[in-house]
Parts: sequence; structure tokens; C-alpha cells
Amino acid sequence: MAWFAGYPREKIEWHPTIDPEKCVKCGMCMNCGQKVYKWTGDVPIVAYPDKCVVGCTTCATLCQGNAISFPDKDNLRELYKKERIWSKVKKELKKEGVLEVEEEITAKRSSSETDSSPQNADDSNGGCGCGGIIKTNEESTGTKGSEDDEGCGCGTESSDVDNGGCSCGCGGDYPDEFVVNNPSEPKTMVDEDFIEKLEKYAHSIGITSIGYTKVPPELINEDNSILFPNAIVLTMEMDNDLIITDPGVEAQALNDAHYEKLGNMTYQIADYLRENGFAAESAHPYGGVVKFSPLAQEAGLGWVGQSGLLITPVSGPRQKVSAVFTSIENLPIKTDDEHSWITEYCNRCGKCIKACPENALIETETCCGGKKTEFVEERCIGCSEGCTYCIEDCPFDEKEYADIKNRFDRLNAKLMDRKKTKA
Repeated sequence: MAWFAGYPREKIEWHPTIDPEKCVKCGMCMNCGQKVYKWTGDVPIVAYPDKCVVGCTTCATLCQGNAISFPDKDNLRELYKKERIWSKVKKELKKEGVLEVEEEITAKRSSSETDSSPQNADDSNGGCGCGGIIKTNEESTGTKGSEDDEGCGCGTESSDVDNGGCSCGCGGDYPDEFVVNNPSEPKTMVDEDFIEKLEKYAHSIGITSIGYTKVPPELINEDNSILFPNAIVLTMEMDNDLIITDPGVEAQALNDAHYEKLGNMTYQIADYLRENGFAAESAHPYGGVVKFSPLAQEAGLGWVGQSGLLITPVSGPRQKVSAVFTSIENLPIKTDDEHSWITEYCNRCGKCIKACPENALIETETCCGGKKTEFVEERCIGCSEGCTYCIEDCPFDEKEYADIKNRFDRLNAKLMDRKKTKA
């Protein structure tokens, strides 16, 4: 039933209770459409409590003696929040077509009839036969496929996620109005002592992780520019309240508050740099200047997973990312790819794809036998409704990074041994 979307009705504490001292035997409760009540002698009783429609209080409203009461609705709402019943109900209603207006249904039927007409799929994909709906890597990111793909652009066996836009699905105009306070002749070099002080200050105001990199031009979004190519990348771990809250108004408010909090801390870091003689330009986490998750990967903080989100040893997939562009030219940049194994792990996992209620992550097989994952930004409700299902279902949010890495390495070692044995 759509009211509770498969959740066991007997576990939902919602049914009427009759106060016999207040009951005036008006009989109004016997009008219940679900036949919850039964008339015994000259008084009604609650005979079938689990038949009561969850949330309904009509009998109590119309009871002449105010003899009928129901459990506290706040407890019911807390259950719906904890068990994510709201989102499951919405998904069920969408599947049934209940949330579509007649015009949308008609349009879909017309589109379906058009799509069912014979087409040559191979022609739309340059002959690689992958289908015409999913964009190729070249179309979605502007990059070319591997030469191993014989020019079909499908990508290799590794999962290929389109990380277009700002990587958080939002974007917007958040210019740093305080760049006017940059020193006229800013410093360009730092020593280890200053970096240590900077990181200590960043952690003291709430920054979780901090990394450094040169900004690759391809990570600057179209029609945007930055003052300096040197980036200090910042992360802030998300609170559990946001993770466990179902998509909706409350979750969106919590999500916006996270972005605002990290945005303010980013401004503070930029001001700290200016106070110490360096020029700085802050990139608000809700803005669309750069692709934040890939930038954090460049800074060595983690790796972009199949969901398009940054996965780090410290916070898994649950963090917001921002950056400060600075005049400092000798930032301590890491050059190793110690987190690159995450790509292969994600290819085997795919939990985030199954968790997404809006099908914003689409996995397809390419003509070359590999897998391709596309992020459909317009479907994602991460920023618009505060959805975090892909985060909550991610193994990196449930277990420690090191534990997952150890198990992954052991599994790979066993697979290698089997291959050697067969050879």
C-alpha cells in the first residue's frame, strides 16, 4: 500500500483507542471505511487495529464525545524519516504513474510510439552499437576515448563517470567580493612553518582535510576563470543529521546549511592568507567555477567514485569540497595516485547506482566489454532536495577506508594466484 510502501503494517503504531468513560455511543466510528471498529453489545470496540489507514483520524474528529485518540503523530513522522518510507512511497507512486498529470502521460505515450519506430542504432554511434541514448565520453566531457577502443569512444574497462558541471549538481554565481583586499604585491613563496600554521588554523575552524594542487584547465567550468592556478582544496565532513534525513524540505535546508558553513570557512581561509601577505580568491562550494571533486582528487585528498563524489580515507563519500586559489607558487603538492584503486573497487560494487531513487546514475556495457557510468545531472536531487542515498549506501560510509583497502588487496592477490595456477 502506498501509504507505507511495503513497510510491515504491524510495526507501524497507528490505531485508535476508545476511552469508555467519554464514549456516548454516537456510532460515528462505525462509518469507518476500513471496518476497524465492531459494535459489541451497546458499545464499539477497536476490533481490527491494523486495518486503520496510517495517519487517518477522521473517526476521532467526528466522535461526538471526543472519546477516540491516536498516538502522537510526531512519533509516526519520526518512523517515516528513520525508515525512509516517504521516499519509498514517492518512488512507488511514480512507478504507478500517479504523480503524472494527464498531459505528461499523453506526451510519454507519443514519445514511446516515436521511439519504437525502426532506427539504426549503429548509425547513431558511429557503428559501435552502444545505443544512442547514453552520451559517449567524448560528447559528455569533451575528452577522447582510449586508442584501445578503436575509435569508438566507449572507454576502457574502467568505469567512466561524466563529472560535468560543478560536481555537486548545483552551480551558481558566488564571486569572492574580497579579492579587492588582496595585497598589491602579494607573496608567492611559503615555508613549511607557514603551511603547518595554515593547516592548524584550517582544522581549528572546522576544516576536515586540506590538499594542494595546480588547477588543470579542463577542471575550470566553461565561461569561468580563476585568478591563480595554485589551489588549496578544502573538505568538510557532513553531519549525520543530513545523511539520515529523507530527501525533502528538511534535508535541503540541512544541505544548504552545510554549503553555507563550508563557504564561510573558505572565506576565512582566504582572509587568513591575505593577512599574511598572500593573494587569495575563494571558490564557494555551492558555486560553479571549478569541478570540485576532480580537483580534490588532483590534490591527493581521495578519488572520485562511481557516484561522481569524492571518496577520502577520512570521511568516505560524505564531504563538501571548496577551494582557495592563491598566489603561493610552491604549495606542497602530492604527485602519487595512492587512491586510484577506488576506480576498480567501484566497478565491482555499484551500490550507489542501485541506491539512487531518481536513476541519476546509469551504468551500461560498452561494445568493448567494459562498463560506462553516466551521471544525469538533471535527475539528481542531491542539492535540490538534499538526497544522500548514494552516500549512505556506499561501503566507504559504512566501513573504514583502510579495512576496505586491505580486503580489496587480499581479494586481488587471490585472483592473481588463481590466474597463475591456471597458467
